[in-house]
Amino acid sequence: MRLPTLPNRLQGTRREIVSIRGLNLTDNTQDGDMSACKNISARRYPYFTQRRSREQQTAYSGVTALTSWGKLVAVQGTDLLYGGEVVGTVTAGEKQFAVVNTKLIIWPDKVYLDIDSLTVKPLGATVTGTGATFTTDAMTVDGWPDLTTLFKAGDAVTISGCTEKASNNKSVVIKSLTATSITVSANGFTEAAETASITLERKIPDLDYICESENRLWGCSNKDKTIYASSLGDPTNFYVYEGLATDGYALAVGSEGDFTGCCKLSTSVLFWKETVLHKMLGSYPSEYSLYTYNIEGLRKGCHKSLQVINEVLFYMGIHGVYAYSGGTPSLISSNFGRKDFTDAVAGTDGDSYYLSVLEGEERHLLLYDSNTGLWLREDDTRCVDFARIGKQVYFLTDGGDVYLSDGGADDPDVSWEIQLTPFYETADGKKQYRKLVLRLEMAAGAWMRVLIRCDGGAWREAGKVLGGQAGLKEIQIIPKRCDKFEIKLTGKGPCTVKELIREFFVGGDR
Repeated sequence: MRLPTLPNRLQGTRREIVSIRGLNLTDNTQDGDMSACKNISARRYPYFTQRRSREQQTAYSGVTALTSWGKLVAVQGTDLLYGGEVVGTVTAGEKQFAVVNTKLIIWPDKVYLDIDSLTVKPLGATVTGTGATFTTDAMTVDGWPDLTTLFKAGDAVTISGCTEKASNNKSVVIKSLTATSITVSANGFTEAAETASITLERKIPDLDYICESENRLWGCSNKDKTIYASSLGDPTNFYVYEGLATDGYALAVGSEGDFTGCCKLSTSVLFWKETVLHKMLGSYPSEYSLYTYNIEGLRKGCHKSLQVINEVLFYMGIHGVYAYSGGTPSLISSNFGRKDFTDAVAGTDGDSYYLSVLEGEERHLLLYDSNTGLWLREDDTRCVDFARIGKQVYFLTDGGDVYLSDGGADDPDVSWEIQLTPFYETADGKKQYRKLVLRLEMAAGAWMRVLIRCDGGAWREAGKVLGGQAGLKEIQIIPKRCDKFEIKLTGKGPCTVKELIREFFVGGDR
């Protein structure tokens, strides 16, 4: 008996160009996604190349805080450096910074750097002396320090210590002053001659987080659950309440949880908790309105992740990194799956979002390209502050060193790696891969190895290529028959991956 011949359903060779994409650590992958990468840049997207050189700023060492204001501003020990020069003294340690007109606020020190005089001055002021004479609109002292060196007209000051007339223990606004007297509004005082020790103080609230918006210093306090704003253009005054558009402002809030950070976005000021956002709108105190939203907020310990790129705010929440432009925040880090990142610190060059995070004991310096929506990992550098000058991004490591993140030059000493997620096919049956073709650009002295593994087996070297000659380099890889395979590229020196082409046919049933 003659048996029928089964058809050999062997399909013709297929050729496919695979676009290399960003990091994807989930199970929902696409061809070209990366399961790991190191020191990779998307600046030539859709091609991928290694990051450029980092330039250590040798004028800085042992730095604990970094920002910029035309030039780099750094805290080095107890010295405050502006453009590498010592301009004053502050306490050592981590800082928050905000700029109000010509004053760079340094927190929690409650001091500011005056950019005009390059001197460090206190935001608050206190003086104590014995004896004072009060008239209905003035307080006159004798033997006290010169009052004009501590206070100015418009300051809100608190007087305490009066015993003859306790009603003079109050807060007032200085209308004018001399070296030995202050003048206030008519009938501001009760006439008296005091002999006790009296204190005159311009107070600054204790704030957990600060930011600048519309020429005011804003902040929030977890101790008294209050949002504060300074007087217009004057971060040395918070308690001026005279019914004017330039007054300071304070508002207690009763939402659950502690504040985790604050920032400016367009003309609004955002006060974050982990599950709540308080948005302040308005141009002056009588117009201010606070709106509350129950949304994914800012994770505790991640207040330095707040960065605005083209009027979009990026920040680290409990469930990942979010982009917020005024509506509902969008999760942009779903490709990291269930990774739990903490202690986020971020910076930007106006285009990319640099993010330094911890994952338990592991450290990651990640980069999000806002144009392509791709995530990449540079390395395990831990950054504690970022600063931007134009397109240049500087970062401060946890070791106290300052680096320019992208020196603009290719670095022949940079080692890099790309590991692609497994390639699967949707057709039934085993696949016979005819060949894989990688096309590269490589500089002289650079090299690259190709590793491959099939069906979860061991990695094996499939080829190596050296740079040196002009034009494209091509390397062909022939994997064994398999359901899936993975590719890992490792190299050193300038290299650009331009194309990944795979040719295969689908095997039959026999």
